[in-house]
Amino acid sequence: MRREDLLDNLGFADVPADVADATAIMAPGALRGAARGHDLDSLTRTLFLRIYPVIAAVVLLTQAGIAWVNYTDQIRLYTDRANILASLTASAIARPGWERAPEIFGPQLQALARDPAFRYAALRDGAGTLLGSAGERPQGRDWNRVQVSATLDAAGDRSGNLTLVLSAEALRDNAERQALLALGTSLVLMLAFVATLNRTVRRHVVAPLKRLLVAMRKVEHKRWTTVDLGGAYRPSNEIDAISQAFNSMVEGLQSGDEAKRLLQALEQAHAQLETANRQVIESIGYARRIQASVLPERTALGGSVALAVLYQPLHLVGGDYYWLEEIDGLSVIVVADCTGHGVPGAFLTLIVATALDRLLHERGLRSPAAILAGLDAMVRAQLRQDGRGAESDDGLDCGICVWDPAGRSLLFAGAGLSLTAIRDGAVAQVRGGRRGLGYPRTGREALPEADTPVAVEPGTTFYLMTDGVTDQMGGAPGERPRLMGQRGVAERLLARADDDLDAQLAGLEQDLAAYRGSQPRRDDMTLVAFRLP
Repeated sequence: MRREDLLDNLGFADVPADVADATAIMAPGALRGAARGHDLDSLTRTLFLRIYPVIAAVVLLTQAGIAWVNYTDQIRLYTDRANILASLTASAIARPGWERAPEIFGPQLQALARDPAFRYAALRDGAGTLLGSAGERPQGRDWNRVQVSATLDAAGDRSGNLTLVLSAEALRDNAERQALLALGTSLVLMLAFVATLNRTVRRHVVAPLKRLLVAMRKVEHKRWTTVDLGGAYRPSNEIDAISQAFNSMVEGLQSGDEAKRLLQALEQAHAQLETANRQVIESIGYARRIQASVLPERTALGGSVALAVLYQPLHLVGGDYYWLEEIDGLSVIVVADCTGHGVPGAFLTLIVATALDRLLHERGLRSPAAILAGLDAMVRAQLRQDGRGAESDDGLDCGICVWDPAGRSLLFAGAGLSLTAIRDGAVAQVRGGRRGLGYPRTGREALPEADTPVAVEPGTTFYLMTDGVTDQMGGAPGERPRLMGQRGVAERLLARADDDLDAQLAGLEQDLAAYRGSQPRRDDMTLVAFRLP
């Protein structure tokens, strides 16, 4: 942005050098809208409407919970008390021949009636015949009373049953009083809260903001004034900090020279940033050339395998990597998706390239599963994620295919990546393991222990791709963006299955761009397509 454009956007006007009056350095209306008729009292109402229902609900629920706990405890105590009374009375009555001796059980039943909560007691013999009772048979709802039973068992005689009913109306009345008390307490608390909130917000928020708005109105009309903080400036108070910044701005506008000096410093900082940015871009561009030199030639497999590659880093360098090599009569195809993208991902690709070179040439590994296991151990060791106190949690997803033309066998092993095959209008997928490589061990999921043989038939095309290809966000205009996914990519490849591989990938690239529309790409994209003779 040029200095003149910056001045215009900030609301400043050019001041001639011979003009001593600093009132012309701000264009009229620069603060318009910030200090016009805002109802600051609505802030209090907003806070009240947002906070009050929550506080009220919490207080009411708490009081209701306490009342309910008290009520249930009292009911339990009443029940225990009734059980004790019934058991003691039953023990006192249970003598040989008690059912024929009213002089035994009559006084016991009458003694129960002395309990203030007593309502009814009934004594029955073993056949269920009512022998005696006290009080009136209870009527009404069950929750207004507590009813228990005790068994009479005298040696040599038939057992009987004593039923005792105590009233719980006192408990219910007490619970209602507690509920009313809770409601009254809640109302008192809410009234106190509203009064305190209103007073606090008006004093500490609304009043300072009004002073700030008044000062802004004056500054808008070129009457330079500052906000009076009353000698009580508190850096931790946001409104005080804003007022202090406003005062500093006004002082800068009055001086004029200070504003120009700040603009000059901004221009210098902009020039320094531009230089630094150019140096960074040049460095990353050189890193791109280094990464491109590490990537294999796309003709590395010679004419034994028809092959095409789509490789598009999200930035100048990327975290995707592929390996193509013909060794010992075998064709090795590797696709890796390292953690992240850009420069961090590019560093990981160099580690992966070094590890693959050692595994294939120094150790002589030819099994895809064995190569994955070795790559996992070497990456973890290189990143010190093998138990030596590393702070990183990085790794990669990888898929490896090894083609043996002599035995016409194709072996596959994957860690986080799958192999897609298309033949005769059908799509098949050979899934790899879910666990990636190089990450710290968790013990929850192991790498593939054996290679997966893949049937090779004439005309079959195989695809190894990173999730940057499938994770395309887009869709029809006006609809909510959605992920294309494995199925969407497979459908587009299937539609071009009769084309040669280069044309397939070029068409797929166009389809992906059309699907994204205005949505940006999210990750590096790498896809290796090969067709075996």
